[in-house]
Amino acid sequence: MNVRTERVVVESQGAFVRIRRPAYWLFVACLVYGLLELGRVLSPDYGDIATALWASIGVNAVLAYFFLDILARLDLFEREPPTVRAAAMCWGGLAAVAFAMFANDAAIVVLAEFTDAQWARTWGPPIVGPLNEEWLKAMGVVMLVLIVREHFDRSIDGLIYGALVGLGFQVVENLTYAIKYAVMNPNSDLTGALTVTFTRVLVAGPWSHPLYTGAAGLGIAFFVTQTRRRLSTRIGVAAGLYALALAMHGLWNMPLPSSMPPALGIPLSYGKGLIILGLFFVLYHFAARAEWHWFVTTMSDQDEGIITADDLTEMRSLRSRRKARQHAHKEWGKEASSLLGQLHRELVNLATLVARDQRRGETLEDGPDVAAVKRNIAAIRAELDEAKGRRAVSVGAAQ
Repeated sequence: MNVRTERVVVESQGAFVRIRRPAYWLFVACLVYGLLELGRVLSPDYGDIATALWASIGVNAVLAYFFLDILARLDLFEREPPTVRAAAMCWGGLAAVAFAMFANDAAIVVLAEFTDAQWARTWGPPIVGPLNEEWLKAMGVVMLVLIVREHFDRSIDGLIYGALVGLGFQVVENLTYAIKYAVMNPNSDLTGALTVTFTRVLVAGPWSHPLYTGAAGLGIAFFVTQTRRRLSTRIGVAAGLYALALAMHGLWNMPLPSSMPPALGIPLSYGKGLIILGLFFVLYHFAARAEWHWFVTTMSDQDEGIITADDLTEMRSLRSRRKARQHAHKEWGKEASSLLGQLHRELVNLATLVARDQRRGETLEDGPDVAAVKRNIAAIRAELDEAKGRRAVSVGAAQ
């Protein structure tokens, strides 16, 4: 059961289009270039590999769905607007991939001229890939900052948007590999496309571009949002996290020794992936802890009737919220559990609105939207108390 609440439009639900900002038109121009370039790559062989291509698109759509669901859960105190999330993925999938294809090919040629073709094929990916691709993807986060600065309030916003840019890049890069191997396979274009697609999704999917660009995006947002810190600290953190993104990407692309038995290839690949995943979650741990401190600080002046000490503890993480709902379900039933989840969502909305007013320096009484959310919270608490009371009565009657 959910209480019927007043609808409140939170500031972070705004649109991406900003026609008066030059960065927006540069962003659009880069997307158009990327779309045309990818169309040029696809069009010659599309008629022959259409089935294989659409099969690969289906597999990668499933991958994208799971990543989007995970990223939505990682964003503890704010749901980023759909238009900006889509823009981030479009930059990664169109602009960054198209520019990277050109830059990587040129860089491999240069490496081959200075060394030899075999060395360039072996060591080009761990050198060229990170150096070209990471700054192109990071530029997507920078462009978002220039276009929709209001959506970068805290460091974790950069991690989320960076991961979305990386996800777009990963999905489209997977499709380019599917096209390549569909054309190369002499027996079946479908077999060639799906073989490389499943290999990339199952082996590289859990620790690929979303993690690298998430780390770089965290550094960019730290530089942009932590204005009370010294400039040298902000630059150092941003540079360090960008270097970490390069290192994570380089580690994954690093070739295994040719003398190694093939049976060890997959375990060692997963070992590298787990190192990358571990580094990402360390970064996320610190970003999430900073998010909770922000929430506590923002809500510290609210009355006990709006948010209690128990609420603050429950809101710390997704795990703590889930445990609170499970406890409510056990003690007072499914209705109370549902109401508690609704209460948590309204508290997040309230924190977002209060933080907005604090940024604006507003010290007047609650505005209409803040007052509406507080009425929603009061109504949910009243219904939650009634649900607890009904459960207590039913338990007493049963005894």
